[in-house]
Amino acid sequence: MSTHDTRNPCTKLCRFDAADRCMGCFRTRAEVKHWKRLPDETKAAINARIAARGGTVSKKDGKRAKKLDKKIRKLEAKLATLRARRSDLEGPVVKAAE
Repeated sequence: MSTHDTRNPCTKLCRFDAADRCMGCFRTRAEVKHWKRLPDETKAAINARIAARGGTVSKKDGKRAKKLDKKIRKLEAKLATLRARRSDLEGPVVKAAE
């Protein structure tokens, strides 16, 4: 029996960044997809890499990050609207100054 850690490190926060790494468990998309078919040695190596990185993100922290991402998207949309309104105001001011 193997003494290596071959448990699935999934934290149920499956979101992938631009580098195609899960933001919850830090595995690549391919590692997540093929986890059940990977040999135990490969699973142990992946888990060791994750542990060396500092472990996975907790579910609580992941949920907080999701909420913050949602707030950021709303604020960015509002900012775009405000910038558009601002540019509408600047148009007549520039013409009046001429």
